[in-house]
Amino acid sequence: MARAAQSTAAGSFNVASYSFEELQEIRRQVDAEIDSRKAHEVESLRAKVSESARSLGVSIEELFGLSSQSRRKATRETKHPRGKQPAKYRGPNGEEWSGRGPSPRWMKPFLAKGKTKADFLIK
Repeated sequence: MARAAQSTAAGSFNVASYSFEELQEIRRQVDAEIDSRKAHEVESLRAKVSESARSLGVSIEELFGLSSQSRRKATRETKHPRGKQPAKYRGPNGEEWSGRGPSPRWMKPFLAKGKTKADFLIK
């Protein structure tokens, strides 16, 4: 930056007096300082929480409900309970569709020509 921050009576500096390039440099410096201070604050908070948990005889995982068993259980519950569905429709080239979700690409031209989904049912 070519010049020091110009102070006004209110204690702030006059942003309008800086060139575009100077303002970009100020922004880069401010962003870097914000990132640095944020990292410091996060680390400080992490240390305080760890110390408080330790003084209570509780692990961080227990404190936030992150036990390995609960994580494993949550992962299992997010999967589809019924798994992959069997094919209900078959196309002329062997394409298959369970009938769930939007119609597949291979079926759309046939539907446009007047065929119905029932024409592709697997018997």
